Amino acid sequence: MKIWSFIGVLSFLCASETYAQHRIAFISDAHIQNIVDYPELVRSMEVQVQSTRLFNENYYALIAALEDAAKRGITLVVLPGDLTDNGQFVNQEKIKEILDSYRERFGMKFFVTTGNHDPVRPFGMQNEEHGFLRPDGSRTTRENRCAGYADEMQCYAAFGFYPQPEYLYWETPFTSYQYADYNYQEALSEGALDKRRYTLCDSLEAIDASYLVEPVEGLWLLAIDGGVYLPGEVKNGVQTYEGSSVGYNNVLAHKAFLLPWVRKVASEAKKRNKILVAYSHYPLADFNDGASDIVRKAWGNKKFDLHRVPSEEVTEAFLEAGIRLHVAGHMHVNDTGIKRGKNGKCLYNIQVPSIATCIPAYKILTAEDAMRFEVETVLVDSVPGFDSLFGLYKKEYEYDVRAGKKPNWSREALDSKDYAEFCDWQFRDLVRVRFIPKDLPEIVRKKAVSMSGSQLVAYAEGKRMEADAGSDWSGYDLILDLYRLRYADKLALRWILEKRMEEYRILFDAVRKSEVDDELILRLREIADIFECFLNGEPSGHFRIDLEKDRIDSK
Repeated sequence: MKIWSFIGVLSFLCASETYAQHRIAFISDAHIQNIVDYPELVRSMEVQVQSTRLFNENYYALIAALEDAAKRGITLVVLPGDLTDNGQFVNQEKIKEILDSYRERFGMKFFVTTGNHDPVRPFGMQNEEHGFLRPDGSRTTRENRCAGYADEMQCYAAFGFYPQPEYLYWETPFTSYQYADYNYQEALSEGALDKRRYTLCDSLEAIDASYLVEPVEGLWLLAIDGGVYLPGEVKNGVQTYEGSSVGYNNVLAHKAFLLPWVRKVASEAKKRNKILVAYSHYPLADFNDGASDIVRKAWGNKKFDLHRVPSEEVTEAFLEAGIRLHVAGHMHVNDTGIKRGKNGKCLYNIQVPSIATCIPAYKILTAEDAMRFEVETVLVDSVPGFDSLFGLYKKEYEYDVRAGKKPNWSREALDSKDYAEFCDWQFRDLVRVRFIPKDLPEIVRKKAVSMSGSQLVAYAEGKRMEADAGSDWSGYDLILDLYRLRYADKLALRWILEKRMEEYRILFDAVRKSEVDDELILRLREIADIFECFLNGEPSGHFRIDLEKDRIDSK
């Protein structure tokens, strides 16, 4: 593992003597499957490259991230949702086993939130999944029972959902006591699932898993359940529910109790001089580095997860309620989003990348005091066991070739020297087989992607294109790097050489000056604008946030 920026002794220049510095590891979107105890749950590479996350190797990545945090002496760990891939009981129990082990060995305290994949539905579901690998490389389908809210919260009771004897304070939107009157036994009684987790929302039974905990003196961790499961059709007499993927955008309308509680917590934190760190599975500010409006106008409302971008109304409401610093997962992107509110203050939304895709990383947040924070991004590259399934993948590849089927993934992935490289190979194929066909305008898919870099520049300059102009990159490489930047921000520069960036700048300059008047040039201009938005976003690697001065600075 390594910090993605300066490596060495941390300096805390503005720390107040009044506060102890608290370090918190945020490890998000593990999406693990228990492939160790149940090897029949191994999914195929064919499936992995069509998904926004890995299903298998991330099991080992979670262990590696926890080991790294332990070596750094970090004892507070937040996992903001999607610990499993769909809340399958067998995977959920494995997560509990892993976290219990690190709690016993290193004294770690874990705090989890619900994600849209755990639970995938509020009351659980029977889920059919495909692409499980047999020993000969063929595939099969399996059914798994997935947990709902109650099951998940009972399983993870010791990880924030229930009060614990060692907590200095704990509450939910539904507890009635005050900070000065806190008593563990009373909290345990009021915290019972049947008393606090069910409330009426729009005349329907809904569940909320939000909580506030003070695990160590002076630090308040505020877990906000931004998930809302709206009722769908009644099928065969059974009520169905829509997923919670849009996150906070449904909260104001369907969880009216949540915002007043958050406002109360933020006010109490300020009054009692507590460091307040809020987190959720879902982002609380735009995560597209200013590119959302460009994408919306150019490619429509369903590209680049625009439906998951929280509305300005939502961000403003939580900022007005007192949330200044918020950590999220869900998007699998490395990003820092900033929203300046009507009161002149800013809300800083820190997006934690997934450890299950490109580029795998987790974040360490150091709270220096109530106003100053340092954030470091740790690349998860050294992962023992990440290549343990390569022999089985080879059989999968050979099985398809013998069957006359062209594999949809790159066999070069099996030559990966570390976990980050393997994740990048998965990502390259994901861009090719999913993102390009689904996201890009037709002329880009059918023409620009297959053109070489020199051909694209020549086209923009109105020159005759040679069949082979000798460029070492193509339109596909440009789109791949666009997506790398979108997901990894400047971490993507691990894969994009400066020489290539210079060549991209030449292309962007050419298309902006081009006198060619056609759709391809228009689309290339849009790509240039979006690319540069992702390249020039707010600091997201190693940086400091000062809420008092309302500024963010790279380290």
